[in-house]
Amino acid sequence: MTVIPREHLDFGACVSSGQVFRFKEVGKKWVGVDGSNIIEAIETADGWSVRSCPDPRAWMDLLQMGQNLLQIKRTIADCEPRLTRQLEAYPGLRLLRCQRSDETLFSFLCTPNNNMARIGRMVRELAAYGKEMGEGLFEFPGVGRIAAIPEAELRSKGFGYRAATITKVARELAQRPSGWLDGLRQVPYENAIRALSELPGVGPKLADCVCLFGLHHSQAVPFDVHLWRAATRLYFPAWSGKSLTALRYRSAGSEFRRRFGNTAGWAQQYLFYERIAAAGTPVCNY
Repeated sequence: MTVIPREHLDFGACVSSGQVFRFKEVGKKWVGVDGSNIIEAIETADGWSVRSCPDPRAWMDLLQMGQNLLQIKRTIADCEPRLTRQLEAYPGLRLLRCQRSDETLFSFLCTPNNNMARIGRMVRELAAYGKEMGEGLFEFPGVGRIAAIPEAELRSKGFGYRAATITKVARELAQRPSGWLDGLRQVPYENAIRALSELPGVGPKLADCVCLFGLHHSQAVPFDVHLWRAATRLYFPAWSGKSLTALRYRSAGSEFRRRFGNTAGWAQQYLFYERIAAAGTPVCNY
């Protein structure tokens, strides 16, 4: 295993900060799956020891270890000095780059009006329809397999109204050309948002989550109610206490992108994690 100093990586914060939902802490070890790889991390006296298999470099791709985190944080602080407290409070928090865009999409279809623990359970239920990789670990099923799951079966497993959306989206994707979703990684962010918004039940916030974590558009900024409050405090004081309308959502996202550019998604993750750290298991409003 490779040991990464804490200022460059806090693995536990990364995988418990609402970016992915299939990593579990067992004792002092975190274990989960990204794509076709099992990833394990152990906190040591010197930092985090991480490994992945069968691809030994998969963990580096997920955690974007090729990105200089200290430089990214300096860039964010230069753009907005008022975020210095969050940047210093959570050293090692990184923006994840998930291998499977379809897993990201179906994971976030589980998030509306839900809490983190229940989201994790639902995503693991979906994953269990895939190929078993190890004890309790599964490769996420493909779109065709999810499309074949009866809505009633998902409802019986506690998905509620989200079962209908998951089934509809899977069947819609199954009818599209192979690679359509992954192809949105190669188009401009605005085009990816428009394309995702054509899918059943995918609104702007959920589309931004998929763009950020699954399609790797780092300028995406998913706004929930708590991030909206932070945005109004920082940039839109006249909107304090007012609802997050579609127009205000677009305005807030544009302001983040104007200020932070391609680090906008990184900046929002520090604000979002501050909420998680304070609330424990907050309700998601994606």
